[in-house]
Amino acid sequence: MRLLSPNGWIFGLFAFALTPVQAAERIGTVTLLEGPAALVRGTTRYAFAEGVRFRPGDIVEVSDKGLMEIEFPDGAALAMGPGTQMLAVAASHGRSAAGDYYVMRGAVKVSRVTKSTIFRLVTPDFTLQPVEGAVVMVLGAAEGSVFIEGGEARLDEPASKAAGALSLRLKNGQFYTRKTGQKGVIGPRPSEPFIAALPRLFLDPLPSRLARYKERDIAPKSVDEASYEEVEPWLKAPPDIRRPLMPRFRPRASDPEFRKALVANLRYHPEWDPVLFPEKYKPKQPAPGAPGVPATAGSGPAR
Repeated sequence: MRLLSPNGWIFGLFAFALTPVQAAERIGTVTLLEGPAALVRGTTRYAFAEGVRFRPGDIVEVSDKGLMEIEFPDGAALAMGPGTQMLAVAASHGRSAAGDYYVMRGAVKVSRVTKSTIFRLVTPDFTLQPVEGAVVMVLGAAEGSVFIEGGEARLDEPASKAAGALSLRLKNGQFYTRKTGQKGVIGPRPSEPFIAALPRLFLDPLPSRLARYKERDIAPKSVDEASYEEVEPWLKAPPDIRRPLMPRFRPRASDPEFRKALVANLRYHPEWDPVLFPEKYKPKQPAPGAPGVPATAGSGPAR
């Protein structure tokens, strides 16, 4: 199922109301972790550790001083720099890294991708699909940039005031940057701010450490139920992202503090209104004496 954004941009995402079988599917392993990183699985918040398996639907948040690498059985690797926030929207099952990953912000490097892997990184500003090789991406509050370290990638740009929707083929060595709402620009080399924003790990080929965790399945440590503030960016994400998350976080609406925050921020996610105020959406009963309604309606059986 392909989703269409309000401005006509096809995200190319899949609806991700996960079944129990899909939710248990393991798609990658955390093989490198420096500093704290949090995992939101279901409605529970966990602390990541090396050896933890990554699953469809997982929300990953790397701390401002953290670093993480996830490796997949097919050899592909995905590294996340400090402050990165990412959601595994949909993923294939089995031994492939193929899937859709929504990156809210941060720095990401994808390496060792082959032509047989359909691996998409979706951002508020563009969709990037590495065709093969390695790509590096930095996503800030108002600008996103991509460097093709090796191989090539396809980049889909949404329509803006400056131009209509655009699909680009980026090749080895090219550097792309786009400010929100503007047309992207391709250059021959990465900018100095882009390079300065990269963690040291991204400057070299990503290490492979999957073998040491091949036979180990490390369980993440449960911390607590996710608060509204901890998932706020996702509840306020574009409609194509946040709406499929509603069934997942609906049980949290029974928590007084979570509900209070939902109500206070309702303008950012109006689809929660029927959940929070179901009485507003109940069919109205016609008043006694209205046309077609007996005046004695509701007064009980006649004696």
